[in-house]
Amino acid sequence: MNRLCVFLVACALLLAVPLGWSAEPITVKMKSLSYDPRELEIHVGDSVMWTNEARTTHTATSDDEGKTFDTGEIEPGKSSKPVKFEKEGEVKYHCKIHGKTMSGTVVVKPAGGKD
Repeated sequence: MNRLCVFLVACALLLAVPLGWSAEPITVKMKSLSYDPRELEIHVGDSVMWTNEARTTHTATSDDEGKTFDTGEIEPGKSSKPVKFEKEGEVKYHCKIHGKTMSGTVVVKPAGGKD
């Protein structure tokens, strides 16, 4: 019975990857007045987390006035909650505090790695 349980758990884990269950969020670093990377390519179902490595507070806010996502203010040394991207397309974003001179883009491609 014990081997059967191990087998079933292993099968469930193997099936989770193709179904779009993402492992760890992809991290974007907030620097002085920039995001690293500035342009990020991900797939539908992936999550992104912003980590502030600067000395000042930043945000990551979609250019549609935060309708797609808004991390809120992220203090130095802290990270945002993961933001999951459910639709294909290009999402431009910026820091509400520093304006569009601090900007980035998330390019969301079809799920499953099909480009």
